[in-house]
Amino acid sequence: MKYLYITIFLLLISVQSYSQESTKNWIFSIGCGTQISGIKSEDFIRSNVSPAFVLNIGNWVTPEVAIQIGYKGFYFHTIADNYKHHYNFLYGEVLFNIKELINRKEIVNDKWNIIIHPGAGYFYNNTYNRPNICANFGIINSYRVIDQLEIFLDVSAIMGWDIYQGNDDILPSCVIGLSYSF
Repeated sequence: MKYLYITIFLLLISVQSYSQESTKNWIFSIGCGTQISGIKSEDFIRSNVSPAFVLNIGNWVTPEVAIQIGYKGFYFHTIADNYKHHYNFLYGEVLFNIKELINRKEIVNDKWNIIIHPGAGYFYNNTYNRPNICANFGIINSYRVIDQLEIFLDVSAIMGWDIYQGNDDILPSCVIGLSYSF
């Protein structure tokens, strides 16, 4: 596991040398919101709602593409029991700024951004006491408040096999937070 951290760190450092457009290529974001286990109609009940927390650091390689590493946690509920299912999810992602990819020269409002972020990571379910490799996919809507600070809404989901019920599982979340560029 330590080799994964070292590899990701070295990748982030090496990517910095290729950044050309801005001196504010690094991003740090933190957010909190809610999550549920599942997306079926029976999953949308109050006892299935739990808090979601995200922490990310990344680098815009170009104005269109960034890489980031992050953490999601702390626990989720299921409709099968009343326990807190504690977990840790460490992941890597590629961010695609849709507005920049389409045509950034014709953009009227440069404060709004839509970002798609697919990735994968290491999911550890403390209830099962075992690791899992899961996918993470989401869409971020961000608004620049001041030069280096953005507020964002991230709708995303952790997807994998046997996260909590023994088959294909999903942990969707909706998080609001702040992102700082430096």
